[in-house]
Amino acid sequence: MRKNLTFILFLILAIFLSLGDHEQKIKKANFLSNYIYYPFINSINKIESLFKIKEKNEALSLKLAKQTQKVINLEDELQNFRKTQLDFETGTDEFILADIIGYHGNFKEKNFILNKGKKDRIKINYPIISNNGIVGKIISVSLNYSVVLPLDHSTFKLGVMLKRTHLQGLMESDIYENTYMTLIKQGSDINLGDTIVTSNISTIFPKGYPVGTVTKLIEAPDKVYMNAEISTFVNSACLDQVIIIFYEKDKKYESESQNN
Repeated sequence: MRKNLTFILFLILAIFLSLGDHEQKIKKANFLSNYIYYPFINSINKIESLFKIKEKNEALSLKLAKQTQKVINLEDELQNFRKTQLDFETGTDEFILADIIGYHGNFKEKNFILNKGKKDRIKINYPIISNNGIVGKIISVSLNYSVVLPLDHSTFKLGVMLKRTHLQGLMESDIYENTYMTLIKQGSDINLGDTIVTSNISTIFPKGYPVGTVTKLIEAPDKVYMNAEISTFVNSACLDQVIIIFYEKDKKYESESQNN
């Protein structure tokens, strides 16, 4: 029945449009398009417009995603650049930036695993630093990776000195990550707040690299020496990238002293 009504309706419209001269037919067609067909035509136009808007939104979303990725990449490059802008002099030694990609060892004495190895010309005992100060040293190297012994590890030892007076000592840490400058003679000129740096005695680092500041003076049991507790400039637990220095100390003096 509905199909018949639709057919009859279209038949009446066709007859209506066919009557009259050319101008009358045009007027009838305009009337139908403006009043009878307008809601239907308008709905179709709106649907087409919505599809076009959807396509534009998808294209804009894709552009936004690409621009966001570019911004992220630029931010990463900027961060890497900032991490290589050191607050202290490193001389002319070559260096490379490396990512910390894992840890090895017990909770309190973790070693870092870096994404640089023999293919990057990394060697055992290369010093590791950040833009704030020393971090540790390379203790193992494979083709693509290397392992770092951090400065707050209990087996890490380093020759250090007071920046102000060049007073010499040995830096070492306990299993609780407390770091000290040891072998300081009683009565030495050392004060709270003094800066500790690497010394020429170090076999790993060049002279003058920042280590930390003195926060406490402790008398040793033998009452001949005292220890200085150090607040290091680098917190190894907060690092995600480090700088590897291509530095090897000249140890010719060792062979010469043995020969003599």
